[in-house]
Amino acid sequence: MHAASVILLCWAIIGAACLFSEASAGVTAGILAVFVALIGLPHGAADHRFARPRLEPVLGMTWLPVFLAGYLAVAVLVACGWFVAPATTVVAFFLASAWHFGQEEPRFPFRPRGLRPVFRFARGGLVIWTPLVFHARDVAAILGLAAPGGSGPAIQHAISLLTICAWIMLPLAAAAWTLQGLAASRRTGRRRRVLLADNTLVASLVVLFAVVSPLVSFPVYFCGWHSARGLERLRRELGESWSELARSLAPLTVGAIALVGLAAWFVLGGAGLNGTLIRATFVGLSAVAVPHLLLHGVAPLFEASARRRTQSLHFGSTA
Repeated sequence: MHAASVILLCWAIIGAACLFSEASAGVTAGILAVFVALIGLPHGAADHRFARPRLEPVLGMTWLPVFLAGYLAVAVLVACGWFVAPATTVVAFFLASAWHFGQEEPRFPFRPRGLRPVFRFARGGLVIWTPLVFHARDVAAILGLAAPGGSGPAIQHAISLLTICAWIMLPLAAAAWTLQGLAASRRTGRRRRVLLADNTLVASLVVLFAVVSPLVSFPVYFCGWHSARGLERLRRELGESWSELARSLAPLTVGAIALVGLAAWFVLGGAGLNGTLIRATFVGLSAVAVPHLLLHGVAPLFEASARRRTQSLHFGSTA
């Protein structure tokens, strides 16, 4: 049902982009900021609730200070990276995001298994690869606003490296899409419908990324698909209603919005309203996103350690 809603949203936006002129830069930047504030930031604000059942069995009562210290340290390093080494920060952030998005997607139902991580990386980065190929100037302009003044050559170098990667990854993503379609043709019933719906979703998103400005297509994917699915998984894991989850995440979400606003007002000013919104959104989003994806990448290791500890205690008690 969620996939069908996102597919309809994609084609509604594609149709609007074809029929009407693009919105002003101020309206577009405002929509981006609102989407990220209402859905994207709560997705990151849920990380402490995601981390606790995974870290506490291993770290005990120290899990919270360890989590907060590590999370904030990485966030500060990423924010500083935009000013100290913008090219390295952009490339690392985009590649890490592609890996994270791919890890969150369904597993491919085909062989060879050894190529599945590569295919997932290629698919997860479609929101990055496609705009780099079809909207290179827009991507350069957005990153130019996000990065500090005087870093134009570094940003262009980063875009060149990422564009080379995009031309490699797009054919791999197309191959994965084709193989999944072939796998669906050999299935029946619900499994076949799920695979075909997933392929339809991917195709719709790629058309959206190719036709619409990244300032519109990125929040549709990040907020409407990636963040919404992450919040839904967490809600089911915690056994809470949407209202209960929203109340628990509200303090950290409001705090994150306030910090981004203060940064935009005191530190990131000087680029005008549109530039300040885009800069604050991208710098703030990357500062939260990198520790978020590191947490979700490291969490399985803690879960495996906790399972081994539980098993050892169980065997010890029965010996």
